[in-house]
Amino acid sequence: MPTLAEINRALAEVYDPELDTPITELGFVNEVQIADGHVTVTYTVPTFWCAPNFVFMMSQDIRSEVGRVPGVTQVTVIVRNNCLEDEINHGVNTGRSFAETFPADVDRNADLEALRHTFTVKGFLARQDVLIRRMRQAGLADAAILALRVGDVMVQGEDLFIRTASPHWVPLAAGDLLRYLHKRRRLQLDITAEAPLFTTVEGQPIAEAELASYLRYSRSARLNIAFNTSLCEGLLRTQFYPERQHDYSSVGDRLMIG
Repeated sequence: MPTLAEINRALAEVYDPELDTPITELGFVNEVQIADGHVTVTYTVPTFWCAPNFVFMMSQDIRSEVGRVPGVTQVTVIVRNNCLEDEINHGVNTGRSFAETFPADVDRNADLEALRHTFTVKGFLARQDVLIRRMRQAGLADAAILALRVGDVMVQGEDLFIRTASPHWVPLAAGDLLRYLHKRRRLQLDITAEAPLFTTVEGQPIAEAELASYLRYSRSARLNIAFNTSLCEGLLRTQFYPERQHDYSSVGDRLMIG
């Protein structure tokens, strides 16, 4: 039988697409029930009017990630506090697509995967932007940053240790590295030890001469996510769900660097 720890590790791979943060860290998950191989996950989104397509994606991802855990034979996902929760729960748990779940309201050619990819790219750029700027603040030259390989960077608690000719510590950057590597996996980019740590979304090297303009572009993605986080926090604090209030300020603060 799958264990609760295994299920929680799987849930940590499910991200809110707008906030680019695991739902476990955001406090969305209410309850996990395990009955032999049948796992039921109940979670609550922060506001009643959260976009149904984003909620649908999270529910799909929960079902997919938990379903990969050895010993799991069935997954039921129940979302609460959304205006279309009944339709979403029925659609996801019967294996229907978003368009099939809302046939009268959604273009049947609508591509939820394309939307998922768009937000994965935004998260990739945002986390990459934070990491590069923090490495600059730690004293690394641009050439050294762009020459880093995945295996050159190690997580030490909340910090990063960079193994270069002159080793560097980058404080409070471990979470951003893990989320950045998560995005690289989702984009099917190389994350082996010898792979370049920083590339474009297409996996191409970033030229040192182009880094300044590249960071101006990636900064916009980072600030967009930080704004969404602040908006989500504000909406949460105005509704009558005091038991569901969660402080997202640390999520936004990590993205407001530089």
